[in-house]
Amino acid sequence: MVRVSAVQSVLEALKTEIQTQYQPGDYLPNERLFAERFGVGRNTVREALIVLEAYGYVEKTQRGPRVCTPDIAVAFNVFAQYFDRSLNTCKDLLEFRRIIELGILPSVVTNISDADIDKLEDLVRRMERALTARQAAEADYAFHNMMVEASGNAVIRKLYRVLAQSIVFYMEIGKHVPRHDIASADNHLSIVDALRRRSYPELLAACTDHYRYSEGVLEETMTRDMALPVTTEPAP
Repeated sequence: MVRVSAVQSVLEALKTEIQTQYQPGDYLPNERLFAERFGVGRNTVREALIVLEAYGYVEKTQRGPRVCTPDIAVAFNVFAQYFDRSLNTCKDLLEFRRIIELGILPSVVTNISDADIDKLEDLVRRMERALTARQAAEADYAFHNMMVEASGNAVIRKLYRVLAQSIVFYMEIGKHVPRHDIASADNHLSIVDALRRRSYPELLAACTDHYRYSEGVLEETMTRDMALPVTTEPAP
């Protein structure tokens, strides 16, 4: 317990110093100097620097720790590690995506190119031809990610790249129910048609319908799983 507190104390002190006294590209003093100043062992300083490196504050070089340019993608990478694989998290992520994607539609309808709209339609065909739920989910993610890329919002674009594996995993859930495939493809084609007409009202309606349908599929899956009988191992 004492060791954890020492590492945390040094970590917070170093983080504050980096944010207030250093610029990107500056080098930090060596571990020995920090250890003497904080009155701790060099291993404690080393562990604190490892955490700072993981969070993107510093990077290792032959000359010692160097302060990095802040990169939000690093924070997102750490954030993404805390997603579990439950249906409740799937529901939360779907709601998050709905809020984000509906919010960027004005930028998407303005910025997206005709060539990218053609690619979106190709991705719908890939979903239809997919031989596995995973393939269909990957094409589905690529479809939505292309719209995010077209928005031009750098923060959201980085976030979607970092969350790619989590989003694809949850998309697979609905793909395991074949009767939803046709409706899902039709939803996506309605989005493509609205983009071709450069109609924001039609695009908003199509995306809203798509998310409403996806939420319905998820609710059906959650209800089905809760209704499954609990099996027990036979007594030896």
